[in-house]
This record gives sequence, C-alpha cells and structure tokens, in this order.
Amino acid sequence: MKKTLLAAAVFAAVQPLLSAAADLEEITVTASRLDLPKSQLGVSVSILNAADIERLGYTSLLDVMRTLPGVAVSNSGGAGKVSSLFIRGESNFRTLVLLDGVNIADPTTPQVGAQLQHLQAADIERIEMLRGPQGMLYGAGAGGVINIITKKSTGEVRATAGVEAGRYGTERTSASLGGSAGSWHYDLSVSDFSSDGFNAREMDTSGEEDGYENFTASARLGYQVNDTLSLEGQYRKTDAETEFDGCYSLAPNDCLSRYDQELFSLSGNYQINSWNHQLSLSQQEIDRVEGISPGAMLFTTKGEIREANYIGSKVLASGKLLWGGEYEQTDFFTRFGSFTPSKEVLESTGVFTEWHSDFAETVFYTLGYRRDSLETEDHNSWRASAAIPIAIGEEQQVKYRASLGTGYRAPSPNEISLNNSTGVALVGPETSRGYELGLEYQWAQLLQAELTYFDQEITDAIIYDDSLGFMGAYRQDDGESQSEGIELSLNGSLNNGLDWHASGTWLDTENSTGAVREGVPQRVYNFGLSQQWLEDKLTLSANWQRVEDRINRIRESNGSIREIALENYSKLDLNAVYRLTPNMRVNLRGENVLDRNYREVAGYYTAGAAVYAGIEFSL
Repeated sequence: MKKTLLAAAVFAAVQPLLSAAADLEEITVTASRLDLPKSQLGVSVSILNAADIERLGYTSLLDVMRTLPGVAVSNSGGAGKVSSLFIRGESNFRTLVLLDGVNIADPTTPQVGAQLQHLQAADIERIEMLRGPQGMLYGAGAGGVINIITKKSTGEVRATAGVEAGRYGTERTSASLGGSAGSWHYDLSVSDFSSDGFNAREMDTSGEEDGYENFTASARLGYQVNDTLSLEGQYRKTDAETEFDGCYSLAPNDCLSRYDQELFSLSGNYQINSWNHQLSLSQQEIDRVEGISPGAMLFTTKGEIREANYIGSKVLASGKLLWGGEYEQTDFFTRFGSFTPSKEVLESTGVFTEWHSDFAETVFYTLGYRRDSLETEDHNSWRASAAIPIAIGEEQQVKYRASLGTGYRAPSPNEISLNNSTGVALVGPETSRGYELGLEYQWAQLLQAELTYFDQEITDAIIYDDSLGFMGAYRQDDGESQSEGIELSLNGSLNNGLDWHASGTWLDTENSTGAVREGVPQRVYNFGLSQQWLEDKLTLSANWQRVEDRINRIRESNGSIREIALENYSKLDLNAVYRLTPNMRVNLRGENVLDRNYREVAGYYTAGAAVYAGIEFSL
C-alpha cells in the first residue's frame, strides 16, 4: 500500500486545501457521547441537519447519506432493494447504525447490518456520522457510527402534511404533528411510500416491474419531571414489501419479500450540578419473509435485540470523566421451507470509560478503554485522540487533530448457528485498528474545510468457506485487509443566499489476498449548490456525484470467479422548492436528469431520468 505517498500528499497539501464538513463550533454528541463543540474533537465526524436534508430533497435516507465524505452506496435495482453503505471502504455490517440512540441492526442477516434501504427521510432532523473504528465507545460492529436523530418538537403545536408523485408510479404521502404543553412534549409522524419500480435485474428479460411499498409510523412522548430529571418514550414501526427477481420458484422473476420492524425505547436523563446520568432500555423486533412466489419454499426469519445502556459523566476541575455500561441480548430464528429451524440466543456485556481534558486550553485530548464479554471470548478496545484549535483572526480558526483507535465485530447469530449445526469450531471476533490525521479550517461561514488521511486494517475477518462441514461454515481469515485514503470536504455560505459543498474520497483498499475490495469504489466525488431567490421564497439546489473504480466478483457455474469492472459514472440531481405562503410550499425534483445508464451492482439496473412533484402544508 502506498502509505508514505498518501501521507506526504496530505501534508504537502495542508495549507492550500484546508477543509471541514461543518462549523468547528457545532455541537455533536455522537463522537464522544457528551455534548462537545466540534472544535475540541480529535475524530472525524460529519453532520447533516434538517435544512441540508430539505435542500437535497431525497425521500430515501440512503440517497441523503451518499453526499457525505468517505461514503459510498450500492443498490440492487431501485427503491427498497438490497443496498450496502460503505464508510472508508468498510461494509455496513461493520457500521453501527443508531436511530435516536437505538441500535437498528437486523440480527437475522448473515453478518448483522441495518436494512438501510427501508429508512425514509420524512421525519429526520439530523444525521451525525463518525468515521473510523469506534469500538471503545460503542462496542461490537462500530467500524463507523451513523446516528440518525428524528425531529423533536419543543414549542407550539405544529402540523404538516405533504404529497409527492412522479415517474415509475411513485407516490409518497406524509404527515406529522408535534408540540409541547407544560412539562410534556410529543411528536407523531407517518409516511407512506409506494413505487411500481422498474425491471431490477438484467437476467429478467420479461421487462416486468419490481415495485416497493413502505409504511413508517413513529411516536414520541417526553416529560420534564423537574429541573434535574426528564423521561422519554418512543415507538416506531416500519412495514415494507419489495418485489425482486431471482428466487427459487415456478416464477423466479415474480418474487416478494416482507419486512416488518418494531422499535420501543424508554430513557431517562438525570442532571444535578456537575453529574449526569442517562439510562435507556430498548427492544427491536424484525420479522422477514423472503421468496414469496408460486411453488417456492419460504425463508422466514425473526430477530430481536434488547438493550440496556447506562452513561454517566462528571465535570471535574481538570476535565470530564465519562463512564458507562451496556447489556445486549440477541434472539435469532430462521426457517427454510420444512427444514429444521435454526435458533440462537446471544448475550454480551460491556463497560467503558473515557477521560476528556486539555493542556492550558490549547490541546484537547481523550483517552478511553472498554472491556466486552462476548459469547465466544472477551475483547478489549481503546481510543486516544487530540485536537489543537488555533484562532488566526476574529473569524478564522484552524484545527489540527489526530486519533488512534480499535474496534471489533462479534460473530453474528447466523455465523454461530451454522458452525454449531455443522460441528465446526466457533469463530471469535474480527478486530480492527485505525488512525487518522486531519486538518480543519473555518473562515466565518464563507469556508469550512476538512482534509483527513486515514489508515485502517482488519485482522481475523470472519469468512465463509464451502469446504468446511457438510455444506460450508465460517472460519477466520489468516490474512489482513486494509483501507487507506484521503477525504476532502469543502463547504460555505455567501451573503447572497448561495450555499455550496464539495467532497472527494480517494481510497486504496485491499482484501487479505491483496486484491481490491469488492463493491467499494476507489474514488467518489460530490459537488452541490443551493441558491435562494425571490426574497428566499425560491430555493434551487443541485447535487452532482462521480463514482469511479468499482469492481464486482461473480461465481460462475463451474466454481470459478469472474471479476467485473463496473463503468465509472456521473449523476446529476436537481431540486426546486417554492414557498407560496408561509404555510404552503411546492417542490419539483429531478433525479439522474442526464439519464445516465450505469450500474452499482453487476447485473442490476438503476433508475433512469425521473421527475417528482409535490406539495406540503404546515400549520
């Protein structure tokens, strides 16, 4: 790997390229589990707020996250189809996804990852994305962390309702109600999305459409008991149906899958003087049925994740001390046709602590350690970071930062179940280690910039080996895989109402054999503009993305592996929003307006040029 060359490129470009994804003084909680200004953080975190999400206009949260530095997405044939998100070249089963702090991973998938294709953008207030191994703070699967925060009402009653329609028979309706009354606050939200879709797979020569339906509802109720104690409860439900091609049935291109997710959480926050205590209990249930088709044997799964989390903190004269503990229980059930079902119940516990302090308010640093007890073995994680913010004028600031940390991925219920059923020894956790060096710069709101060099590696990766057991089992790879690269992001706002952003990610990834990682584009670029006109009534936005150097590998019928280099592509999306009155707005959005024909997964189509129009009312 070209470590020396890439590191030299970063620091040779330091002064002219200065960078950032957000205001250095913006407050973030995901990076440290404490409310800290971004200027004191030594790690990479990107933030999108409600205004950013509105300007982009996308209905799918995956499309919103594509615009972030270090991120790439692959989709297998349109809305609701199987999708993967890569952060710095790591797959989404090595990324922890939280929704209002609750882990939403699907424990019934082979490697336990969030079903990101079912997340809609309708009620999202903010996205915080923490890049690099984060096992010390978040435990298993946190090769990166995405914290999705839904809208929370604190003022007078506010209601919204909107509809949108467009190509592929796409229709979306949404409504929300929120407000506060005395010590109570509440939010209700519903969203219904449906699309006839398009033919998802090249092997289906019939041209039939593969549609998608998604209904999501959520509720939140909070109560401020007194000045020191607050309580909150949340509920969320998603029901989705996806048509797809390629199941084993009498009609292999007429297949349906169902996905039902329910999430409950209760939390409390107690703050007194310099002490803070947070306790949360959550439960997530996911039921899936795959391959609904004439003559097919159904594949049914049911998974549950129950969690108890405690976080405490204390402000001391010399710094802040953070500590916490987590308990997780995962239930796993699968059945294929009339075969004997597989069941597993896994438990894990973890404790952690982190110290936040500074030297003369010049160098801000953290030191943290974690211990986890897993089903197969125990695991230790740690993280250290440092940030040096320097004011270079009344409205200018530069920050140098560095971090080094570890993470891990615990064996999934599926991996443990398969090895148990075939008599193969159980696998232990994967381990990861990474470091990064970064430079950030801010000149008021005119320019925020961030330049980061990172290098991370994975050892003991869990892989499938068809030579083990009766029909294959899991083992741990003897080699080491690596991801190294540079992230650059620039954004700013001008006084004439023009906002802009640009980002680029240059990767050099290798698996344990030295080959490029499958499905991970080695270069991704984004550029966007948003301009307000007519006394801020009209907002016109554009986002351009370029994706290069992505390969897929396909196993042929004779067992050989064929490598396919996907074509590089560029895609342009446009969005216009006009406020007719303070309580009514209309929008017109064009996606892939240049009608580029491209692939994100070999053998699967993507959407052509499409236009969508909608209207929203608010009270």
